[in-house]
Amino acid sequence: MTCPRLLLASALTFAASAVQAQDTIYVEHLQAAAVQSDPRVGQRGLLRAANDLRVATINADRLPQVEIKGSASYQSDITQPDLGVPGLTLPNLPKHHWQTTLDVNQRLYDGGELARRRELEVARHLESQAGVDVALYGLRSEVNSAFFSAFLLDKRSAEYDALVADLDARLSAVRARVEAGTALGRDAAEIEAEQVRATVQRNEARASRRASLAILADLVGRPIDTTAVLVLPSEEPEQTRPADLGAAAALRLRPEFERYRQSRFRLDREAAYTTAENKPRLYAFGQAGLGLPGLDQFRTSSDAFFQAGLRLEWRPWTWRSARRKAAAFRLEQDVLATEEQALGRRLARAVAVDLEEIARLKAALADDERVVALQTEVERQARAQYDEGAITTADYVETRTDVLEARLTLERHRVELAQARSSYLTTLGLTSKRASETP
Repeated sequence: MTCPRLLLASALTFAASAVQAQDTIYVEHLQAAAVQSDPRVGQRGLLRAANDLRVATINADRLPQVEIKGSASYQSDITQPDLGVPGLTLPNLPKHHWQTTLDVNQRLYDGGELARRRELEVARHLESQAGVDVALYGLRSEVNSAFFSAFLLDKRSAEYDALVADLDARLSAVRARVEAGTALGRDAAEIEAEQVRATVQRNEARASRRASLAILADLVGRPIDTTAVLVLPSEEPEQTRPADLGAAAALRLRPEFERYRQSRFRLDREAAYTTAENKPRLYAFGQAGLGLPGLDQFRTSSDAFFQAGLRLEWRPWTWRSARRKAAAFRLEQDVLATEEQALGRRLARAVAVDLEEIARLKAALADDERVVALQTEVERQARAQYDEGAITTADYVETRTDVLEARLTLERHRVELAQARSSYLTTLGLTSKRASETP
């Protein structure tokens, strides 16, 4: 007795281990994993690094700018002044000239240009980051499509498995009756043909499920075993989430609205930067060099020299170019506002469709369950009648197929309901409660 008990215990332990080894997959966790594994998530760090470099470049403009210059030339003639004073002669000036200088410029006042450039660069960075978030958000819909397709195909495959097993048992019984002479060979052929059709459809469902799982695996960046257990979301967001679609907060959680906000902010900084065009700029400069001639134009040998001072640059009149540029940026903000309003209305319509779809599917599920119960009872009675020879094989197969179709319809509506709820959350820019849990 000990050996059978040990074998039974070992079998139970192995079965439990196999169940634990199976992946339990939730669509919310797949959505988060898809975002983390997408190559574009690395753009955040790259954009941040690029922004830091550009800001550092702007900040460097406040430091002294050092420049080394050099030139050399030869001219065919030079000015030889004749002063007409007896005994006073001027030296013969050389026809070749060369000069090397070290120039230093220090920005003292720029009318806020550097500060506005820095603000504009930060605004562009935030806009780019928001664009990455919008691109990654689209992965949620891709995950939803593949996940719910795989779940439905899994249920379809299981239903066909049950049908194939049932028809296989029926086929064995009919063949025995054919051999005994109590049934026709046609009866066995009808059941076998239906079994072959069910097997083909089951294999098609399995192949399509594997394809959906392959898409999910590529999205999340890790392999997903075909034995993985997919779990439908159980949350009913339409019961707890805001239903007032007229409220801006109900739809403003989508990343597109953050991108619009950052785009408006960037355009505002663009307009502010244009105002620096008309501001005066003050620089301190210094120059030291060696040349022939130097600052003394009548010197015939090379000479060292230096000079220092202040330089003012100001364009008080730019023909209103700055004002026109700022007005153009304001108009672009108005364009963004119209696009934002259009997106809000489109999302409101999508949410309304999702809510109607959820209500329809919830009502359909009750009817589907009733139909399945009735068809199951009809099939049970038909099985008894078939065993007694009261109905033909074709009648029984048709009744069994009706049960299959009723169950498949129930599963399809159940999956569509879960998908509509997930779409509802995605449209609103919300996440489910399970999404915040660690997978």
